[in-house]
Amino acid sequence: MATIELNIITSGNIPWSFKKEIENTFRDCYRRFVPRVPYKVEIHVVDREPNMRALLKEDKLRLGITTSGDEEFICSHDAWRGYPRVICCLEKLAKLNKLARLGAIRHEAAHSALHGSLEYYIFRIPDDCRHTAAIKGLDSPVLDRALYYVSVAVKDFEVTRFLVQHDFIGCQFTFALEWLRPSEQDKSTWKLAQTNRQAKFIYLTTLLKPTLFAHPLLALPRSKKISLEHQVQLARRVEELLEHLGSAEQNRLLQVTNMIVEDATEDTHRNVDSALHQAMNLA
Repeated sequence: MATIELNIITSGNIPWSFKKEIENTFRDCYRRFVPRVPYKVEIHVVDREPNMRALLKEDKLRLGITTSGDEEFICSHDAWRGYPRVICCLEKLAKLNKLARLGAIRHEAAHSALHGSLEYYIFRIPDDCRHTAAIKGLDSPVLDRALYYVSVAVKDFEVTRFLVQHDFIGCQFTFALEWLRPSEQDKSTWKLAQTNRQAKFIYLTTLLKPTLFAHPLLALPRSKKISLEHQVQLARRVEELLEHLGSAEQNRLLQVTNMIVEDATEDTHRNVDSALHQAMNLA
């Protein structure tokens, strides 16, 4: 395997053992991912959540990036400089159990391998989707926002699929069960969004991220490597995330998720285009 330039930058009070854990996990992943490995990776390890948000905000202002929401993720990844960068937050990762933390770090390593260049952060809206949006009364900024959420969801699906293919299964189940948790805020947001077609559409597209993330794990055939209990728990967790929608909207969202997966290829841009076409059924 070619030598990977792995640059780890720490900010704040980061124990040496935690920095080493992250470095070892990334290097172990890249040994397994060959030949799909980046030539250079920059990993920022910050101590607290406010420092992670400040780092992302500062970089976005400098580079003119307008997306938002990644500040709330456990870790963040991008390729705004043409090579993959990952931001890991000690405070957030410390809330996870050891196997889930390993799953979260491997998730980011897979992103850096699959989506490690600028092309995976620039997507266009197909003309027919714009036409459909106009018919459905969706404004252009709303469609742009939906494209962002759809692209994030598709890339998460590709990452879980990739990790499963490389036999990183148990850690991904554990990470999913730690990460996918319903909240009262979700219910409140949905209650408000239901009265506005555009807000409702945006809210439903945000839910493609957890459903697509979990799909490759739920679709695994029974084997010694797969715990039936884990699959049942994860399926129930997804149900809990969606049950506030009501059965009609829940079924529609799952149908769109399944159609996205059925049409998925190894081409991220094609997958995002296809997923956005399917997501228009949520409007």
